[in-house]
Amino acid sequence: MDLYSTPAAALDRFVARRLQPRKEFVEKARRALGALAAALRERGGRLGAAAPRVLKTVKGGSSGRGTALKGGCDSELVIFLDCFKSYVDQRARRAEILSEMRASLESWWQNPVPGLRLTFPEQSVPGALQFRLTSVDLEDWMDVSLVPAFNVLGVPTGVVEGDAAPGLCPGIADHLRLGAGL
Repeated sequence: MDLYSTPAAALDRFVARRLQPRKEFVEKARRALGALAAALRERGGRLGAAAPRVLKTVKGGSSGRGTALKGGCDSELVIFLDCFKSYVDQRARRAEILSEMRASLESWWQNPVPGLRLTFPEQSVPGALQFRLTSVDLEDWMDVSLVPAFNVLGVPTGVVEGDAAPGLCPGIADHLRLGAGL
């Protein structure tokens, strides 16, 4: 049965069977990303004693939105770290933090999630650590980007070195910090 001949009442079942990734893969990948986020929160993305604290993690991409398609999908995991004092500081320390995050990820994967493989493609996105989770049968995969970030809204007024929120109207950070909506 193809999409055009599928009755409206059967569309959800058609999408689930034909277009969405297998549930087993999605669950394994979600568990792996959840365990990774927990490990990063625990270790701060570093193996050493002076690890930065993970303030918050935010999931995005088609996997995070629940719109992943069969074959391959993407996921972004934004990691807000307390070690960045400004956007300039984030830019200056990006390579160091990404290198430490990769070492942490490789260490964490010493106990792999059954049914998944982890590979590192060529790194093509500046400011992100990219890796791929693949089902062992290679039928499904998820490209993941770990993005360390400066938490501009969590910085107290007067602490940031002048570049806290370029492009934001003056006072908007205070407005948002006080809990007011836009």
